[in-house]
Amino acid sequence: MALPSMRTVLVYTLMVVMFAAPAYVSAQQAAMAVQTLAGKWTGAMVSDAGSAPTPVQVNVNPDGSYTSTIGSKQGQGVIKEEGGKLIATGHLITGPGAASQGDARSELTVGTKDGKQTISGKGRDNAGPFNFTLMKQ
Repeated sequence: MALPSMRTVLVYTLMVVMFAAPAYVSAQQAAMAVQTLAGKWTGAMVSDAGSAPTPVQVNVNPDGSYTSTIGSKQGQGVIKEEGGKLIATGHLITGPGAASQGDARSELTVGTKDGKQTISGKGRDNAGPFNFTLMKQ
């Protein structure tokens, strides 16, 4: 069995670096994005069933853990990078219907509006799908 030439080894090495580097950078960028979300956020949430907007306040820690107030209900959860996307998972811990809501999962989009950082997203819990928009205070 013949050994591969130095050129072949170099070509394969460069291919691995070219394909692996973007994934590594993406994961690093997502981890940095989680850290930049630290702080107080306010906004509103609306269920896809057409309910009136519910006020939301979220306090995000640098490690991605968060506490939330959704109307009169208290919640907690964590924001993580999954497959190059920011995903929030959490659940209500107090308030009417907290036990029946179950865990919620949302994909987050980070942007800016009027010079302030925003988070928007779509999610789902046991009550059904919902949308939200938050602005960093």
